[in-house]
Amino acid sequence: MKYLKIKNTGLLDEKALYLLGASSKRTDETKIGQFGIGNKYALAYLLRKKYRVGLFSGTDEISIDTVKESFRGDDYDLITINGRKTSITTEMGKDWELWQALREIYCNALDEGGCSIEVVDEIHPKENETHFYIDLSGDVLLFLAEFNKYFAERKKILFECPMGRILEKTGNVANIYRKGIRCFETNLNSVYDYDFSEIAIEENRLVKYRWEVEEKIWGLLYRCENEEVIMRVLMESCEQQYIEGTVADYADITPGEISHVFRSCVKKNRLAPRGFSGLLKPDEIHNHIIIPTKIFNSLRPIIGDQNVGAAFKVSQTGLIFRDIEMPPLYRATLNQAMEFFKEVGFPVDYPVKCAIFDSKEMLGVAYEGEIIISDVCFERGVNEVANTILEEYIHLKYGVGDCTRGFQTAVLTEFISYMKNKSAFVL
Repeated sequence: MKYLKIKNTGLLDEKALYLLGASSKRTDETKIGQFGIGNKYALAYLLRKKYRVGLFSGTDEISIDTVKESFRGDDYDLITINGRKTSITTEMGKDWELWQALREIYCNALDEGGCSIEVVDEIHPKENETHFYIDLSGDVLLFLAEFNKYFAERKKILFECPMGRILEKTGNVANIYRKGIRCFETNLNSVYDYDFSEIAIEENRLVKYRWEVEEKIWGLLYRCENEEVIMRVLMESCEQQYIEGTVADYADITPGEISHVFRSCVKKNRLAPRGFSGLLKPDEIHNHIIIPTKIFNSLRPIIGDQNVGAAFKVSQTGLIFRDIEMPPLYRATLNQAMEFFKEVGFPVDYPVKCAIFDSKEMLGVAYEGEIIISDVCFERGVNEVANTILEEYIHLKYGVGDCTRGFQTAVLTEFISYMKNKSAFVL
């Protein structure tokens, strides 16, 4: 008979198998566990799936079994430890898979120290060691074959800092780890694998917030000092099949601490946001690296103008746009709007230009003393153009932002000033 053996030094306190929520690891940043449910859920899964489990604390076997327990007309398999009924049924961890159960046993062994995992032919407990034995099956063998998918300890480290590690890529999906333990499930691939020192997880040990994965990945990349790694990610991040290229709008991607190597990589290459890749001219395409718009936006303050040129501009509020020559139809629409302002005695003395924005919801922006109107706005006609010009005029004249009390006050001030100019009434 063959078994999967997971062992660690020290003796297991059987209370750890039935005392829910009890954990001495919550305040120890070196430990993986924190919820006090891992081994309980693991045993529930294994017993539910009819795996035979042998457990030894030193040379003493801890008997694990189940008894039937009824509750409100339903029967449950209640786990017993050395004949003692627990409050744990085999229904716990209902959505778990085998790898999650084995992960928990292995992680607890890692936390205790002296951990090993191997296939053995016989059960052979030892003094001052805790041993788990699980009957070897096809699924267990598959888990062992995919060990690097679930644990990062055997992977080559390409970069490391207090925030985490960038690892050599294995497999064809993104492998994301927390303290060396897989913590994220996705169908996306990745350029590299990543191991975070800390990231919020739920009780099932999977990442709590999807956006935090993106923030952590780029936080690691910004700190990276491996030029090959940085350049490969920049080159590949235009592909949305990679997790590095799928950055949500709500993710907080800011350079923060950024390595001199990353700065050097950015400054010696011409970058363009993905939203504008289709607007690159034929002579620009071959010498631009296309990166996610969110990443371009966050890096724009450190990208020299020579790396972007006049092609792409970023407003103070982070809007990315590209100037375009105003077509005759847009010019005619603008002339009508400006003629309206002239007729009503409301002079607009700021230059008005046309641009394409990365966001199709944007109608205009105030930028360096100019009013920039989007192509989308022009397509909506004279009224929309006049409205947008007026709004950006207020922004420029009073230096106030959108959705602020200052903007409201500026609008009222301008309105009252206009009425005074049109009336003999004096306040």
